[in-house]
Amino acid sequence: MKVVIKWTNKFSGETGFVQSVSAKEKHFNNTYEQKEARQYASAATANRTIASLVNYGEAENNDFEVVAV
Repeated sequence: MKVVIKWTNKFSGETGFVQSVSAKEKHFNNTYEQKEARQYASAATANRTIASLVNYGEAENNDFEVVAV
């Protein structure tokens, strides 16, 4: 089952999807279209990416969740 990562801004309520993650720059690029989001092969893989985003500090402003495509 393919999954994507959805983000929700904690303050504005704005939502979108993770399009890519830059380990070098320690941030993610977003998209508002689910079809443009990076697809992961499993929820476990997506959750590892979420753990990286938390380590980068992205979870201070955003909540992340795994969503089936």
